[in-house]
Amino acid sequence: MPKDRHQLLVDTLRRFVRRGADAHLRRTLEKTRSEDVAGALAELMRREARIIFTGLLQDPERAAEVLNAYDPVLVPDLVEGLSVEQLLPLFSHIPPDDAADLLATLPDELSAAILEALADEESHDLEELMQYGEDTAGGIMSPEVFALDKELTAREAIVALQEADSAEIVFYVYCINEEGTLVGVLSLRQLLTVPPAMQLKDLMNSDVISVPVTMDQEEVAQIVARYDLLALPVADEFNKLVGVITVDDVIDVLRDEATEDMMLMAGVGDEDLAVGRGTLRSVRTRLPWLMASLGGGLGAAVLITGFEAKLAEVAILAAFIPIVMGLGGNVGVQSSTIVVRSLAMGQLDPSRVLFALWSEIKVSFIIATVCSLLVGAAAFGMGNADLRLGAAVCNSILAVMILGATLGTTVPMLSDRLGIDPAVATGPILTTGIDLLGVLIYFVLASLWLGL
Repeated sequence: MPKDRHQLLVDTLRRFVRRGADAHLRRTLEKTRSEDVAGALAELMRREARIIFTGLLQDPERAAEVLNAYDPVLVPDLVEGLSVEQLLPLFSHIPPDDAADLLATLPDELSAAILEALADEESHDLEELMQYGEDTAGGIMSPEVFALDKELTAREAIVALQEADSAEIVFYVYCINEEGTLVGVLSLRQLLTVPPAMQLKDLMNSDVISVPVTMDQEEVAQIVARYDLLALPVADEFNKLVGVITVDDVIDVLRDEATEDMMLMAGVGDEDLAVGRGTLRSVRTRLPWLMASLGGGLGAAVLITGFEAKLAEVAILAAFIPIVMGLGGNVGVQSSTIVVRSLAMGQLDPSRVLFALWSEIKVSFIIATVCSLLVGAAAFGMGNADLRLGAAVCNSILAVMILGATLGTTVPMLSDRLGIDPAVATGPILTTGIDLLGVLIYFVLASLWLGL
């Protein structure tokens, strides 16, 4: 939905709720897609969103669609105060993999009560999905996978496909043997264009790309992207087919991972930090990262104090400290962002540190040369045509920007090799390193050039 139409929907829903115009509200919701309703509810006040969602419960299928599209972080607030009896009908309209994710967002007591109230088969499927790690292939897969015995003919397979009602989405036909082992795959197009009497085992591709249930979801997304797949089968340790991951699941993974990396690199963690929610929790999460930056800043202040006498002799040096630090920090952030993204997308081998460093240094050297010459010329003019001052500032900026690029490249790569999330380690190390080393480099080079 375009931004202007989305805002119009939010304003309209808010106005109808405040006026108690239930009939107008109901007609508006009937004409609006569930995904758009979910997006609008996320921007309303909690009380307003609850009123609208409670009204939707009269149509469990529609309410399920809205809840499934709603921001998972905000789900507990939306369903607060609702009973198990009110929520239970919704789960028969939500795919098992999404239902498992939804249950994981609910309070433990409510989640357990819903599981207990569900039919034995449904409850067993959900509990089985929930036992897998949230960020693994098993955690994002759907157990509703369309698979057929390899001995069937194309005619029998088409009939089975027409009668299938359990599979969520069918992109491929997976072939299994009598033990349930995954042995082949074929596309729907292949199935529809061969002689009806041909057996699947003579038609299928035996070189099946599959993933284990324990594989990290980021690796799953990389495989789907690399081979341009619409779906990816998931197998257990015995290569038995247990589920399928569809492209819509992968899109969710890419979005969530990108959001997590951005939050971590910004030093605000990957917890529930929605605007206006959990003040104390947000403080506890964000303050330690800022303390790391504070430590770097205080260290830089101590270093500057050590050069106080030199600053007294050439006071104009102080004017260029923010520029030197700012440019070094910015080029470091650019380098680290590129490297972290490349690592996350599987486009960069963590062991090729020197290759990545050389590639980034070449780019950063050209950028640093341009910036250092411009600022050096400004220092030359501001310092009454003092060539030594211009050279000192110019060389300092060049060195600090190269330092920023070096840290921005090596820190995430070395972190990845050590098994540490690059997004977590890069921010504080980069900030502190540039604060301390940058100030030191600046004053050492200034002292050498100016003879202080």
